[in-house]
Amino acid sequence: MSILAVESITVNFEALRALSNVSFSVEEGSITSLVGPNGAGKTTVFNVISGLIRPSAGKIRFEGRRIDRLEPHEVARAGIGRTFQDPRVFKGMSVLGNAMVGARLRASRPLYALLRDRTTREEWKNAHERACQLLADLGLGERLGEDVESLSFPEQRFLSLARTLCSEPKVLLLDEPTVGLDRRAIAWFIRRLRELIARTGITVLLIEHNMDVVMGISDQVHLMVQGEVVASGTTADIRKHEKMIEAYLGDRYVAAGA
Repeated sequence: MSILAVESITVNFEALRALSNVSFSVEEGSITSLVGPNGAGKTTVFNVISGLIRPSAGKIRFEGRRIDRLEPHEVARAGIGRTFQDPRVFKGMSVLGNAMVGARLRASRPLYALLRDRTTREEWKNAHERACQLLADLGLGERLGEDVESLSFPEQRFLSLARTLCSEPKVLLLDEPTVGLDRRAIAWFIRRLRELIARTGITVLLIEHNMDVVMGISDQVHLMVQGEVVASGTTADIRKHEKMIEAYLGDRYVAAGA
């Protein structure tokens, strides 16, 4: 069953067409990857889904409901979380404080926080426990009180992910999550991601240049070239698709019959 559907999305920036009639769906509980060369339009797709860009044409449906006219905070509260290529941590705050920003997004009664009534206290207690657990899961459990600027770049990426997960999204948009990670950190991150999906049933839409990662974890792969989806399928299908070979290895490789 599709939890997220991108339907004939077109995005024009004045004379430039960034996306042209892009369509694909994401099945609930799956890992779906968007791949393609730089400038293919992958991040623009994420920006449309998350409400940062309004499409010129087409629709985005989440759990059957149109979301392509919602503001970014409304999309997030509906259940779509997103990480960015850079960590975007909040400087001057602790590791735990950064993670709790995500919990505040999902608070059912944020305006009542100052009143500290029983319901609000229980809500924040649960949010605090969830944040601590997620940080522990991502290797930051011993650094809760540290200033965020003391973290390495990979650690800040994991913190950014923990903050997004604290909002309890149903769909997680991961934009190049392995950038800046070495081989060992990538392997560790992939294990953690698999465990998270198995435990929570969260759905993941992934942009990733590391094809070993893509082919190792994806249920479906969509190849984008110059603002269009030109091929879709399972990893077994997509790795031998002519358009995939052409995009990554060049026309001569295809012409040679490789």
